[in-house]
Amino acid sequence: MKFLLKINAIGFLTMIALAAQPAAKPMRQVRFLAVGDWPPFIQEIHDGVRYELDPPPGSIPPREVIPGFGKQTLKPVSLHLGRISDPVELPAGAGELALRQGGGASPSTLWMRLDVPESGDFLIFLVRKSVNETWKNAASLIVPDGSTEAPTGIVRIINLFPHSIHLLWGSEELRLPAGGTILRAANPDADTTFQILASNEAGEMKRYYSGSVTQNQTERSIITIYQSNEEDSRRPVKVLMLREPML
Repeated sequence: MKFLLKINAIGFLTMIALAAQPAAKPMRQVRFLAVGDWPPFIQEIHDGVRYELDPPPGSIPPREVIPGFGKQTLKPVSLHLGRISDPVELPAGAGELALRQGGGASPSTLWMRLDVPESGDFLIFLVRKSVNETWKNAASLIVPDGSTEAPTGIVRIINLFPHSIHLLWGSEELRLPAGGTILRAANPDADTTFQILASNEAGEMKRYYSGSVTQNQTERSIITIYQSNEEDSRRPVKVLMLREPML
């Protein structure tokens, strides 16, 4: 009997010790979307064989980044222009997210630092700051990415262009400032017309995009408006449309 009481006492003390430990912070997810134009395809011919050359330094984002949050190093992330990355888990809590170049670069090569929200999933947009800047000096925009903030059936319109944009969403006229986000519901039974207008060098409103948005009932979409990376481009305002299923 005394032996059983001793075991029970140890179990009771263990329960007290576990209860006194701080609860683990809940995990959330971060994804990345690098937006921009691919550099021109360059190749050389040696002995009759064509070889594709690597893009010039700074013309594309790092192929891989290693996020760090606090003292924790997170899973490496592959970056591809125009494609949302796989999600990476990180603990809840406000803090700084450090992105270091992975792949062939030294893991100690810091690319950028970002202040992230305290809670919830989020999506980080990455973009070149201007035509004259390279990806070595990129800008970012963080938006909520959870199913509550961006549920099924929603279209998120993000303006990464450095100036305000005028939008025609169906019969609705909208103004979206630089860095702004607008959410609109998509009708799965009919396409929604979508146009983008912006002021040209003469100060006149010019239409840079005209199309339609199609979305299934089980999807959500992201429309990203960004600046062309080509100098003197006839289309300085460009659009990236991505649809993703919601499970």
